[in-house]
Amino acid sequence: MSVVSKILYTYRSPSKVFALMYQQPVNEAKSLGYLMGACLLIYVSRWPYLARQAHLEGSDLQLNLAGSLVALLLLAPLLFYILALVLYGLHRIFSGNKSSGQVRMGFFWALLATSPIIMLIGLVQGFLEKGIPLQVTGVIWCLVLAYFIICALICATEKVST
Repeated sequence: MSVVSKILYTYRSPSKVFALMYQQPVNEAKSLGYLMGACLLIYVSRWPYLARQAHLEGSDLQLNLAGSLVALLLLAPLLFYILALVLYGLHRIFSGNKSSGQVRMGFFWALLATSPIIMLIGLVQGFLEKGIPLQVTGVIWCLVLAYFIICALICATEKVST
């Protein structure tokens, strides 16, 4: 299944997607690919805002893009790995039976699956800057991400009978 169709399927039935992910063996390369794809799309979503900021304030666009690149492709993955470790701790508290790699893959997939909303946030921020539309799209993103993470953790804590 392609990544785009899997993202669409995640919006229809996130529990089934996470259950299918947890049935596969842990693949750290795939997990890192999900994370870097999400970080890359977050970086791309920042372009309209950075271009607007450079135009209005007269700042250097290339410098802003480089700073955003370093922050989102080098530093953000470290933060997301720490958050994945915290999620794994929560998973273990609730008697989950999945490995840290599986929980990490579920969290990184949840980030990647919310990338269409992140792109919308970037457009809203670039064209409208601050205001109610940006806040509404940000809240929608937070709710969808939280829902996907909760679905991933619930699927991870369910005991699979064989």
